[in-house]
Amino acid sequence: MSEATNALGQAKYQVRFDWGVEGAARILPGAHIVVLVDALLATTLAVVAAEHGETFAVSAHAGGDAARDAAGTETAAIAEALAGHDVVVLAASLRNREAVARRVLALQEARGERLLVAVVAAGERAGADESADAAASGGGIRFAIEDQLTAGAVIDALVRLGIDHTSPEAAVACAAFEGLQHAAVHLISASGSGARLAEAGRKPDARLATQRDVTDLVPVLREGVFGA
Repeated sequence: MSEATNALGQAKYQVRFDWGVEGAARILPGAHIVVLVDALLATTLAVVAAEHGETFAVSAHAGGDAARDAAGTETAAIAEALAGHDVVVLAASLRNREAVARRVLALQEARGERLLVAVVAAGERAGADESADAAASGGGIRFAIEDQLTAGAVIDALVRLGIDHTSPEAAVACAAFEGLQHAAVHLISASGSGARLAEAGRKPDARLATQRDVTDLVPVLREGVFGA
């Protein structure tokens, strides 16, 4: 592996942060835990499902095309890319960000050594509602602010528990949440993604995604399905 690849992988840091399938691949080497964030889709839905005693299929292989549509194509692709890797994959939302941090700490204490944590924001791949050129080329990741703020909230919770050797990328995400946390509910609801949910008659989903620290449940990904 080249020095440049090592640098982009944030390999020397305990807490790393990146976006999408490509970002997950960059920061995965050496990681013990992946914290997946898709704030207005998969991971909040997975947390809410766990609160109701249910599981949530994120992989198309686990739940068919409907599962992929519900989860978002980027999140499903990340989940599939992580299959076969010896990592614990946790679903994070504002609803359970403190619980996620406590789970990471508990896993670290049980192992008896420092665990490396890769926080991956799903973002959103350009699709049918984006420009024709972007869709035709496969597009890139849209850096969705709801994922940025939620990932930062998780990193903030980790730091407060002493898991604080963060990469610059993780530190910036954390600072974004710290600086904007009092406006997070409005920002997420008013974001492009939030507005699109409202237009689709799914405004309650946005409200679920903005409720902070309301559950201790932390869904874990197993064979394409999140379950508590």
